[in-house]
Amino acid sequence: MSKRTQFFVGSTIVSGVCLVAYCLAAEAHVVPSSAYLVAVLLALFASTLKVHLPGITGTISVNFLFILIAIAVFTFSETVLLASVACMVQCLWRPRSRPRPVQVSFNVATLAISSGASYRISHLLAGSPAPHLGVLLAVAASFYFTADTLLVSGVLSLVQGKSLFAVWQQCYLWSFPYYLAGAAIAGLAVETDRALGWVMSLLILPVMYLVYVFYRICVERLARASIAVAP
Repeated sequence: MSKRTQFFVGSTIVSGVCLVAYCLAAEAHVVPSSAYLVAVLLALFASTLKVHLPGITGTISVNFLFILIAIAVFTFSETVLLASVACMVQCLWRPRSRPRPVQVSFNVATLAISSGASYRISHLLAGSPAPHLGVLLAVAASFYFTADTLLVSGVLSLVQGKSLFAVWQQCYLWSFPYYLAGAAIAGLAVETDRALGWVMSLLILPVMYLVYVFYRICVERLARASIAVAP
């Protein structure tokens, strides 16, 4: 690992650790609501539904649906903590190869930073989520996708010696519609929660699983196509 790569990875981890520590301190004396605890448990379950990306050692999980819901419903600190614990499960649940501590730390820091930045920017641009839920979730999904994938692409570009945009375009750009579809599902869950209560919003779980299955099929087809055109 080059010095540039070490600096990039180290600075990301330090920033993520500081952010998570700040959020833990902010929530230290707050009793979490039952809705938040349920959201965390569902995010942990969703983290086990992950798709292995072709060409790189990485996965995408449907846990981002609950990160988007948290951005719309819960506080900044609650959102960052939910994203962090969900990422830990995503990294450690049945990996193809055992991840190193620095890899887990970098991934958790990346999701903490991405979710926190998405929360701040979406609320800044859309304002209150009540009248502008669609705008808030669209902005949150777009910025979450951009921040998360660019950070990961950044370290991949340094390791592989390729341009950042080339790595980002090859590995992640095609998955953007997946995030927009997730924003729509998250919006449906939030609106159902407002109208009928959070218990009824659990009806999105079958939809979430269908999204996971559909995306897994798409990735498998993409991987087969890549193999077919390889020289």
